[in-house]
Amino acid sequence: MIILILGLFDIFKREKSLEHYLERLQELQEETFDILINIAGSYFDRGKHEDAKEYLEKAFKLALEMDDKELEALVLDSMGEVYLDKREIDTALEYFKEAFKIYSSIKSPLRDEMKEKISEVEKMKEAIELAKLREKLGETPQTSEVRKFEVNVKSILPKLKALVGRLENVSLYESYPSESAVEEVKEALEIASAIDDELSEAFLLLFLGTYSFDKGDYEEAFNYFKQAEEIFVKMGDKKSLGAVNVFLAVLYFIRGDEKESLENFKTALKLFKDIDDSEASKLTMDIFNSLYGIKG
Repeated sequence: MIILILGLFDIFKREKSLEHYLERLQELQEETFDILINIAGSYFDRGKHEDAKEYLEKAFKLALEMDDKELEALVLDSMGEVYLDKREIDTALEYFKEAFKIYSSIKSPLRDEMKEKISEVEKMKEAIELAKLREKLGETPQTSEVRKFEVNVKSILPKLKALVGRLENVSLYESYPSESAVEEVKEALEIASAIDDELSEAFLLLFLGTYSFDKGDYEEAFNYFKQAEEIFVKMGDKKSLGAVNVFLAVLYFIRGDEKESLENFKTALKLFKDIDDSEASKLTMDIFNSLYGIKG
């Protein structure tokens, strides 16, 4: 009985030092977190990405347990670096953006640094995409020989229509589904041209080009798009001009003129970059990848 009572007093003595033990536990957790991060970093330096990810995942779970938002963001940032080193840029950006959200939520001074990193990685992504175009352009035979390419139009048509559908002045495609209605559009085009209404003329040409493309009349589509291109250049409408350039790129590809196709893709990407339209750039690269068989 005396032994039991002494044991009970020992417990009471420890309870008086609870704060000390909690502080010690936190110190151990922080030390463990540092060790996990350092192990992950060592694996990363050796190019062992999967091992690095394994220890970063352990560090993230510990950060969650500690309820330390800044440490959570640090792990997400580090995970992004691993994927960036693997050249999986889209995944890396997802992690960087999640880290940015956390840094922003706690008003961390690292928020601006993370924002800058995201911007730089997005530029890197675009540079890689353009490099693919340049590489492909360098492989293009410098010959006048015309080669016909088979194109699975159905696979890219939804993305082409999506590009057109994002333009502010276009709702025509859904509005004129019938042949008789298309004839009305052609009459409207003549009127717009006669009264020098370039805005209406350009978008009517864009609609007719899209309609002809959808129907498989590629020569007629080409003529409409070339006319629209000229007007959009005069108007300085980069977004609409970029969409037209993508259509022309596909049409040149169908014709077998790979060099002109690539030049139009490059022009479109530059135009979309100028107006910071990342969604249009993504659609353009998806179409390009589909044509050239490049896995994104």
